[in-house]
Amino acid sequence: MKKNFKGRTRARKFAYMMMYQYFMADYTPEEITKNFWASVKESDEEVISFANELFSGAALSVSANDDIICKYIRSDWTYERMGDVEKSILRVAVYELFRLEAPYYAVINDFVTLAKKYSEEKSAALVNGILENIRKNYNLSEGKVES
Repeated sequence: MKKNFKGRTRARKFAYMMMYQYFMADYTPEEITKNFWASVKESDEEVISFANELFSGAALSVSANDDIICKYIRSDWTYERMGDVEKSILRVAVYELFRLEAPYYAVINDFVTLAKKYSEEKSAALVNGILENIRKNYNLSEGKVES
């Protein structure tokens, strides 16, 4: 896959949507992927492939990523208090941040934008804060984990 293809933002949105469906329905990741693309009009194979990679990887990493997310929730919030939209966005975003393939600022920006679109403004701030704290504390930058 090209490093800087233009469909990453769309692919991230689709991966989030699949993750949300995954936790709302009692289906396997494979069933979610199959059903999702049957209902979504997308012809760009790179977008489909990248969205599938993000969703599948995030679905396999839910437990580990939820543990990371819980460490960086503000003290006045709890994981249980967060909505399913925010959890789904964060699960995919954390997975992608640790892939280290895209600039962290692009990853964070796209997922904060999704939080603004699909949730409330304060949720976007929460998502941004959690992702920035994870990035800083794990020293994540494009292409490497800094020491």
